[in-house]
Amino acid sequence: MVRATPAPPDGRTGLREQHKRRTREAINAAATALFLEHGFDAVTVADVARRAGVSVATVFNYFDTKEDLFFDEVDLLRDALVGAVHRCPRGISVLLALQDQVLYQLTAGRTEADAEEVTRFHAAVVGSPDLQRHEQHLQLVRRQALAGALADVLGADLPSLTAELAAAQYLAAEAVIGAELRARLLGGQPLPDALAELQPVTAEIFGRLRTGLGPLVRTGVRP
Repeated sequence: MVRATPAPPDGRTGLREQHKRRTREAINAAATALFLEHGFDAVTVADVARRAGVSVATVFNYFDTKEDLFFDEVDLLRDALVGAVHRCPRGISVLLALQDQVLYQLTAGRTEADAEEVTRFHAAVVGSPDLQRHEQHLQLVRRQALAGALADVLGADLPSLTAELAAAQYLAAEAVIGAELRARLLGGQPLPDALAELQPVTAEIFGRLRTGLGPLVRTGVRP
């Protein structure tokens, strides 16, 4: 969805940037409306261009793929994730900062007023293999950004593999929590209730990240 951004400085460059921002917002708004009306798979980039009053080439000047039109806030959420790591106070576990961030990431920072949109978003992903594949690609991009941020704040002596592993573990935890959130929302549970019930689940998952999984000794008798 479109979010407001600060107006650029006055002048020729500022006017050009304002025009680009308005064009991007118009394309984004058209795509969002069409996806909500018809579903992601039924909408083409040409449909979005017509609704926004621009050419198909113009759409691709701002968005590389149709999937990028759907995951329009990925850059904002990636920056928010990296920012949460960088803002973590010295002497405090970064995992605590990430624990606070995870549900924000899963709802794109939306509140109860946006609950229907959050539910539709998750339903669309569940219903589209293309969106699921793109979501996996975005996870890789976010993992790389998060690993870089972790390496920055945890010190130069941190092995790169440790930062990569920590980032991968965070995203695995987010995926588990996200799957539970999607199941609850698509099952009809209101967003505030779902988020409230996921708080202790999130705390337990991040507690296990801090302490480790242990040896995972097999105890069952199943072959």
